[in-house]
Amino acid sequence: MKKSFFALMLAVVLPAANAASVTELEERIEVLEARVASLERIILSGSRNSNRIYVCSVKPFQKLFEASGKNEWEARRAVRRACNAENSAMFCEDSAIRCEKYE
Repeated sequence: MKKSFFALMLAVVLPAANAASVTELEERIEVLEARVASLERIILSGSRNSNRIYVCSVKPFQKLFEASGKNEWEARRAVRRACNAENSAMFCEDSAIRCEKYE
């Protein structure tokens, strides 16, 4: 009798718990899909603020090298290339390059 009662209780409780769990998981999936779509739109548009510009500079000796770009990596690369064109790479290291962001 105890075994059949226990089996009956499990048969009643498990589907309800499972249904709630499935509903909760479906809601979480919807939220995650919305977040992924939002991130994809940001990536496709380039960035949230298209007016943002980075200006990087390095001054190995007396000459100042400056470059700008829509992201910091692009600006750093441009200033490093300009510096390397006239100086040894050891004077144009990434640690010497200073960048500022303007919005």
